[in-house]
Amino acid sequence: MLKGSTNPQLPKVLLTVNSSWSWRDPPQGRLDPTKVSEVVIGLKVSAVVPVYNEEEVIDEFSTRLVNSLQNLCDYEVIFVVEGNDSTRDKLETLSKRDQRVKVDYQAKRLGLGRAMKRGMSLIDPNTDFVLTMDADLNHQPEEIERLLLAAKEADVVVGSRTRTRGMVGELPFFKRVVSAGTNWLLRNAFRISSSDVTSGFRVYSAKAVERVRDELTSKNFEVAAELLIRAKKKGLTIAEVPITFIPRPRGTSKLSFLRSGVGYVKLLVKLGL
Repeated sequence: MLKGSTNPQLPKVLLTVNSSWSWRDPPQGRLDPTKVSEVVIGLKVSAVVPVYNEEEVIDEFSTRLVNSLQNLCDYEVIFVVEGNDSTRDKLETLSKRDQRVKVDYQAKRLGLGRAMKRGMSLIDPNTDFVLTMDADLNHQPEEIERLLLAAKEADVVVGSRTRTRGMVGELPFFKRVVSAGTNWLLRNAFRISSSDVTSGFRVYSAKAVERVRDELTSKNFEVAAELLIRAKKKGLTIAEVPITFIPRPRGTSKLSFLRSGVGYVKLLVKLGL
């Protein structure tokens, strides 16, 4: 049950369902706690978070994530952990304090795509929604409620970095060009209405995850696009809300443009072109 909204002042919520756009103004610029509670009261959210060597940010991220979920609903958090730094130890310490936090350690590197599929296979079979997000503080846990509100009307809710000035801080020009080009190509190739096909900050209905999870083949960052493409092909509804995206404050990006590029090409060949 909703215990209270901790979100700061928020802009309008942009919701896209079945390719139609509508603007919604939360009272005084905030999400209405009553509306959020109508969606999540008595329901459970399973958060799936793949993590690879994030010792510099994982304490802050995990604390903010758990606090945000505690203020909203029943929950579980599944961290699929790879790498050899202290991330695993820190999360296992948290897991001992909160049994709803689970750590699945993989000694052999899976890659983001296979780690995501692994995490989705471990969710509580009675869960109602599945949350995915980055652990590097790009995504703000305090905005989870925004995605859950939209989940009332769609099978998949995408947190878009491109709507209503959703990005704080500047990414390097090359990264912005690559991201924009990739999104344009995927949107047009698969006729997806979402403005941010590659965003990993999402809420899925449990039904949506069940229908697409076992078909996933992506190894790396292209998994976000594959999930959305497969959802679209199965006729699932896709919604979109703006999010605040902040370039990671600490640590090193794990994104490889070469591996991701190869992955996107394979995705285009396999699923559409």
